[in-house]
Amino acid sequence: MSLRWLAAGAVIAALGVMAAGCARGVPRAPAPKPRAESASLPAGLRDAVQALKQAGAAADAGKPLSLRTYLPSNMYEAIDGEADLFLSYGAKGLAVARYKVGTTTVDAEVFDQARPLDAFGVFSQLRGTQGPPVAVGAQGVSVAGQALHFWKSRYFVRLSGTGPQPPPAAALMHLAQGIEKGLKGSSGLPAWTRALPLHTAGGQALHTAGGQALHTAGGQAPAREGEAPQYVARNVLGHGFLSNAMIADYGSGESECRLALVRAKDETEAASEWSRLRELYSGAPDRALEGLAADGFVGANPQQRPVYAVHGGRHVVIVVGRCGAAEARRLLASTLERLRQTRAG
Repeated sequence: MSLRWLAAGAVIAALGVMAAGCARGVPRAPAPKPRAESASLPAGLRDAVQALKQAGAAADAGKPLSLRTYLPSNMYEAIDGEADLFLSYGAKGLAVARYKVGTTTVDAEVFDQARPLDAFGVFSQLRGTQGPPVAVGAQGVSVAGQALHFWKSRYFVRLSGTGPQPPPAAALMHLAQGIEKGLKGSSGLPAWTRALPLHTAGGQALHTAGGQALHTAGGQAPAREGEAPQYVARNVLGHGFLSNAMIADYGSGESECRLALVRAKDETEAASEWSRLRELYSGAPDRALEGLAADGFVGANPQQRPVYAVHGGRHVVIVVGRCGAAEARRLLASTLERLRQTRAG
């Protein structure tokens, strides 16, 4: 027999031994194990998961029927079409749980936005005016009688019914309170966010559509009936070079105007933003405004609506609309005075 055939026979025999060994259960290399939840999730998202696990008991809903987590890279799988909004406010993760509540089901979404200001920002964008405020979290609202939104600390929370019938309001509230209890951290907002004027020119306190004064944990109140200030992280008033601003609307109809309080990272950035605004709106110096701050101008936007702006320190304050020069100056002056009071300038 040739050496070639002997070698071939040896190979075949070796393969047969290996196959027999596998059949008898010879240990193989272990399959990779899923990463432990505590090791694979960011700390803020771990707290959100724990809050969802514990919330069902508080609302008599039991354990979640399902519980999933998402990171920024795959958040679109859970909220396709909305992910960009949450990511623009610095979302670090999302935990979603489904509960059986009575004869229907409820989805609870807890977004970890990393900072209270960004959690408030998301809430202010999605708050709507479909329902009354509710006493949960730093600030909460009932939405169309079928959902509930609130924010607390670094988290924005959204609960909504998924069945043919809306969930009982009491059950929805109990579930929200159970989630709130498990979320850690302070809901305090930076002092400068409290500088928006809280009263109309007539000196009346501003209220919600339900007639009740609405304040967040940071002290914000609505600027117009049925609405409240918003925190805008990017593209303030549609300008890509402006970010990090509180915005509120004042007046109504032909007398409506919008105020934006922009806080730059430092005085150099604020000066640059100011210069670009003045050039964009062909701003002309205004002595009345310059008396309020280091710089002030009056210009007009492409829709021929007046633009009033002042700049001082790290802040740029802008009023756009047809509320009139006197009211615009009053809003600017009030904002600057409240900035001084908060010692945020």
